[in-house]
Amino acid sequence: MASRHVPAPARRCLYGLDWLNFFIADVQTAFGPFVAVYLASRGWSPGDIGLVMGIAGAASLASQAPGGWLIDAVPAKRAIIGVSLALIAAGALIFAVWPGFWAVLIAELLHGATGGTVKPALAALALGLVGHGALSRRLGRNQAFKSFGNAATAGLMGVLGQYASDRAPFLIAAALCVPAAIALMMIRSQDIDYAEARSAADRENPRKGHRVRDAARNRHLQIFILALVLFQVASAPLAPLATGRLAYEHARVPLLVTAGVIVIPELMAALLAVWVAARADHWGRKPLLVLGLGAVSLRAMLLGLTASPWALLLFQSLDGISAAVIGVMLPLVIADLTRGTGRYNLAQGVAGTAMGLGAAVSVGATGYVVQHFGYWVGFLGLSAVALLGIAILVRLFPEPRPGAARKWARLFQVPKLLGGRG
Repeated sequence: MASRHVPAPARRCLYGLDWLNFFIADVQTAFGPFVAVYLASRGWSPGDIGLVMGIAGAASLASQAPGGWLIDAVPAKRAIIGVSLALIAAGALIFAVWPGFWAVLIAELLHGATGGTVKPALAALALGLVGHGALSRRLGRNQAFKSFGNAATAGLMGVLGQYASDRAPFLIAAALCVPAAIALMMIRSQDIDYAEARSAADRENPRKGHRVRDAARNRHLQIFILALVLFQVASAPLAPLATGRLAYEHARVPLLVTAGVIVIPELMAALLAVWVAARADHWGRKPLLVLGLGAVSLRAMLLGLTASPWALLLFQSLDGISAAVIGVMLPLVIADLTRGTGRYNLAQGVAGTAMGLGAAVSVGATGYVVQHFGYWVGFLGLSAVALLGIAILVRLFPEPRPGAARKWARLFQVPKLLGGRG
């Protein structure tokens, strides 16, 4: 096998990737909480709203693994992102212009189909541009720009949707596809190392990868995905449960609180992402993963103690810590575990599928738990799930970064705690 190549991209490519993350986050924001509000204002029944959003979620889930496989197989990563932007823009315009049932269903399917391509393609671009050695810092910048984009656009769309038109979020999403495309064109195709972008073992034959069957037997990857699933199971229901509890226990929830539930974690994640990326190289991956799951567990316990709207905003800052950690660690640790296999993006897709299933099951099941046993039991159960994830990481998952495990073992003199058995 040839020696590892260290890419040297032009500065404009890195700036392009920064702003591509920012604007793609902007575009995706419109398809979040604004959809239900918009359709309800058009006289849609809750059942129909739930149906189309459920179908969109299923489409996004179904596209994860095939999307990852496609990104591994196709050298033209920019073309995949360009097509995804076109589909998102088309879906946003359909929402704004033709809010009928079948048109909206098509729009949601168009958007859902991009769920398995956009995130892994951005991570693949990062790996192809800077290589594995600089990947953690690059992913930290990706997450920072993405979170700033989410926070800025959630506020802008909320204000314009409230005071201008309820179509505004979707028109803005379609319009923002243009600067996203410009940012994409700033990234030169010749600066993207295809072999590096899929973590190929053989630079002379980058299309050759490990067999899927062999890649699936990676025990450490299986443990990591299990920990990610437990993270989603514990984290996904927290904001819906907390905001739903506010609606039941407070006659009128301030709009500032509703906006803050979205904006505060994104701002916190944006501020912490670069710090997390730097610590990932210095501390290793494992302590940060424990920190991310620990923040979920603490947040769940605190949310169970009070239904105060302002306490909720304070506790949501913990969500920003978790978002920064997982946003950086997910693609970084998968890059560590799949290095030289040629299956980097497929592994991301499989992880996305597992996490999506975990979130969907957890959100549905937790609602019934709260209905029958109360909010405290629901939040306590979610906290316990996060603690289980921490136990699995501590006991079964080895530190992926060479040297970091030995450093922490010497510091604490407990080799099995952070080093694992490999």
